[in-house]
Amino acid sequence: MHPTPVVPERETWLLPHSTAHLRPGETLQGALPVRLDVLAPEGIPKRYRTAKPQAEEKSGFKGWQRIFLPVAFVMWLCALPAGLVEEGWSQTWRGIRRIFRGRVREGGWDSTAGWFVITTRTGPMDSLGHRHEKISLACTDQRLLLLSTPAWPEREAAQLLGELPRGGYGLRREPHPPRHKDRVDIAFPDGSWLALEVSREHVPWLTGLLSKDQG
Repeated sequence: MHPTPVVPERETWLLPHSTAHLRPGETLQGALPVRLDVLAPEGIPKRYRTAKPQAEEKSGFKGWQRIFLPVAFVMWLCALPAGLVEEGWSQTWRGIRRIFRGRVREGGWDSTAGWFVITTRTGPMDSLGHRHEKISLACTDQRLLLLSTPAWPEREAAQLLGELPRGGYGLRREPHPPRHKDRVDIAFPDGSWLALEVSREHVPWLTGLLSKDQG
């Protein structure tokens, strides 16, 4: 008998959504939602962005809705100065935090850690933008699945965004600063690594799932 998968009590929706992507004979060991570290790159370079025609089609004004285009343009124009100020403050605050928080990743965009950031930031193909930060990890006896986190799990299925084979990921051996209570670093065979954020009570769960392959 296989052990019961480790899933947070408030995230039981992950069980059916994760098992839906299993291969025949594959066993789910656990799943939980995570997010990129607060100081991970906020966006991704244009050359690594994937076109999302389905999302663009959904978001566009169609038919009679076109009458709202002038209103939408005026609203965007009015919000532009505030957006620039907010962006400037955000970058300043990130710079200050980086001094005290230290490094949160190793490896360029072509590394496995870079791929992980790109996959997370890209998100589902039916969702606009490349600034997503949430993702769900489902660990099996064969793979690590990167799943989208639906806003309404009872209405829409989690999409499989990417995967890594067993042995292609693990827990970073060098510990991060102990003051970061909600952080777990995932490492890859190419030497790259990335900091993830998770609820403090779930840190032991994620640590256990990522270290199953390691001796």
